[in-house]
Amino acid sequence: MGKRVPVRTKAKLRDAANEHMAMLEKSPERVMSFFQDPRVKYAAG
Repeated sequence: MGKRVPVRTKAKLRDAANEHMAMLEKSPERVMSFFQDPRVKYAAG
């Protein structure tokens, strides 16, 4: 999502968000890494 042209419509925003969520769904280790920081580790358990 970071290097693409900004979306201008609700439909394109929805598509971009769904695409991003699908990418995250395929890499659970990346999502788990978000919760290793001590400031947010409480949310992992």
